[in-house]
Amino acid sequence: MSVINSISPMMGASGASASGFVIEGSGLFNGTDGYLTRTPSAGNSKTFTISCVFKRSELSAINIIFVAGNFSAAYLGAYFNAADQLIVEDYTGSGGVFNLRLDSNQVFRDPSAWYHMVIKYNSTAGTPSASDNGVFINGTQITSFSTATYPDQNDTSSWNTNVAHRLGWGVNVNSAYYLNGYVAQFAHIEGQALNADSFGEFTDDGFWQINDSSGLTFGTNGFLLEGGSDVVAGTDSSGNDNDFTKSGTVTATNDSATNGDA
Repeated sequence: MSVINSISPMMGASGASASGFVIEGSGLFNGTDGYLTRTPSAGNSKTFTISCVFKRSELSAINIIFVAGNFSAAYLGAYFNAADQLIVEDYTGSGGVFNLRLDSNQVFRDPSAWYHMVIKYNSTAGTPSASDNGVFINGTQITSFSTATYPDQNDTSSWNTNVAHRLGWGVNVNSAYYLNGYVAQFAHIEGQALNADSFGEFTDDGFWQINDSSGLTFGTNGFLLEGGSDVVAGTDSSGNDNDFTKSGTVTATNDSATNGDA
């Protein structure tokens, strides 16, 4: 297994990415009771993009980044397992059948590293595949999986349906799992399956930098939680007012992928 490189440390050294964009801090999730939640009206669950910037504080443990739905039923979620592999999966809630399941061979074991994750889902193609559905980390699409399952045409995801969408927490019948780490720039783009280059770009020396996402077209149920104070307040900056509600302890910090300050 290999470790994915972090977002460029040059971004932290300058206080901004090479493009001049600064992420104004992040929300720190405490790993025990802190999370955000929102239940949208049903929207387009066949084509969408999810993007977020995060840093892990706890390794070798299940850490939930986000989940729509419930692990004991139908859900779409992104999380780290106890082996530090990234898992992205959309479970139908029946018979062990997944619309989408991508279990990375890579492991993510650097608690000082910031990661930018982009997930695109599009089941409307004639034969949906990795070109329509996938996961990007720091601008590069992951291609090595221990398990790779892609949706059939017009399969509907649990994402963007009328179920609880939670950032930092997921629950099944027996256990609740939280995120111990930092999050910023959590975004949902409804109706478009975008690649990572819609959210950032590589510098001339090969590092990944985050750009301003506020000018994207988010769609009716889309949202953008930008910096630390926005994450803690659950404030949507997309113009849609699709705000989240905080539960438990989520703290605004100055630490971000563009300033490197704790």
